[in-house]
Amino acid sequence: MNNTKKMTEAGILSALFIVSTILAVGSGFGYTIYLDFVVPVFFCIVLLKCDFKYTVLAGIVSLIIVGLVLGNIGTSIWASQSIILGILCGCLMTKNTSIMDDLVYGSILGVILMVFIDIYASGLIGYSFMKEFRGYANMFPYKKYMDFIYYALVSTFPFGTVFSIYYTSLILGKKINILKGNSKKKFQVIRNFRTFSRFVCCSKKVFYGCCIYIIALELLSLLNMNLNGVYSSTILISIKYLCYYFVIRDGYITAQNYLISKHQNISYVRITSIISLIFLIFLFKITTLAIILINIILDINLNIRNKQISIINNYINALENK
Repeated sequence: MNNTKKMTEAGILSALFIVSTILAVGSGFGYTIYLDFVVPVFFCIVLLKCDFKYTVLAGIVSLIIVGLVLGNIGTSIWASQSIILGILCGCLMTKNTSIMDDLVYGSILGVILMVFIDIYASGLIGYSFMKEFRGYANMFPYKKYMDFIYYALVSTFPFGTVFSIYYTSLILGKKINILKGNSKKKFQVIRNFRTFSRFVCCSKKVFYGCCIYIIALELLSLLNMNLNGVYSSTILISIKYLCYYFVIRDGYITAQNYLISKHQNISYVRITSIISLIFLIFLFKITTLAIILINIILDINLNIRNKQISIINNYINALENK
């Protein structure tokens, strides 16, 4: 009976998506905020309500019908990317992981998805945004800076999209009362983010996985093993940029927490922040390596990362027991 109810709800929501998509795309408003933002949030909510298999089934059926009715391949490709992102965010919300772990996984998978959609689109309509951009970039004299802009854009777009979908879906899920288990706990973290934002961090597995990835890619660069393929280089280097962000953000906050707990003086943190920023600007890779080493020492001696996660879990459990 429960499965029948979920399947019926997924079917109704699928029908709602089909009608709204045809109206939005037909009126010309679908190519703005609708396909990029509304669609993934919608399917994230569907997953939280109806579970994974019924959401996937609803997504496939919806894409087929929308594609047949509109006859627009580009719209179907765009919508498929949004649906997959929404389902991805919904799956991450239901897992027993930290919010930072979810953002790392979501951003990395978002980069890979973005590249595969570009490959698929180039095969169907004969146009590749990534190859076109790389072609223009090679025409400029400052190729190194153009490469940086390209990889930064490719890495930040999935990150920003995943974060927006994740945050909005949790808020809407709470409003319509469909959050349960891990998704409910993650909403509490978002809701009380100001209270313990400095304790929100990646797990050891994710943090050191990012560290190993960065070191591996930098070693390949030192050995002059260049990544020449447009798609392979886009995936690997964009993920490296994401890993740099999460390692620096996470590692610095962890070190900052240690300073606050040891000295109980905010001035130490401010001085350290200024010094760290200067070193990051002029000695980026060396400073990142120093942050990694400091975190390794703190984890070995104090198990600080697990303690930070425990603080959040205990706080959330206390809120739920009230």
